[in-house]
Amino acid sequence: MSRRRPNKIKSPVAAKALNYTNRQGTTYYLHAGKTKTGKPRYFVAKTIREGALAEMPDGREFSESINGVVSVRKVRVNAPKIPDTDLERVRAELARHHHLRHHRVDSRTGEIVVYEPIGVLASDAVARLASVLYMRPEDLESRLAGDKSRTRYDPVMKLVRHEPGLYSVHRMTYRGDGGWSWPLASGPLSKLVKKYIKHVGTEEFFELL
Repeated sequence: MSRRRPNKIKSPVAAKALNYTNRQGTTYYLHAGKTKTGKPRYFVAKTIREGALAEMPDGREFSESINGVVSVRKVRVNAPKIPDTDLERVRAELARHHHLRHHRVDSRTGEIVVYEPIGVLASDAVARLASVLYMRPEDLESRLAGDKSRTRYDPVMKLVRHEPGLYSVHRMTYRGDGGWSWPLASGPLSKLVKKYIKHVGTEEFFELL
């Protein structure tokens, strides 16, 4: 999950609220409440309400999803970490494939996840539409892209880290209840990335077993 540094509000009205601005430019304010059983509950809201907090409680942190959803979560000190080099390896492989230029990669606890954009036209569709409109494909694509910070993403493939350099690869399934597949393969990240990433966004993706 991506995280940004929270900022304290300078306005006197909001002096007691710690805030966080997500990638879409929306600001959220930290609050505290209680569950039905009386336990403390921490959450964010777009406006300052009763229970606003000026400081983050110990053991908690802001979290932002790939789609800009902000929440407050427990800090997992011993949670598996994804090395930056592994994350960059997957990003570099995406960059090698033109049809994956709008896809994104992010990490979460012990996993590297590949996300596809929702509502973005494929290259061949853009080319056909551009020819009808007498436009260059790149110009039409730029116009259609609009504000990319508002694009929504769905997970399609993930690589689960088991030990340094070794992962298993899974794809999203869409039959029945859907969900992640069983491991398609396990091994060195470099080999899995080279073999499987290129199939994302193609018909071959649905044949991966």
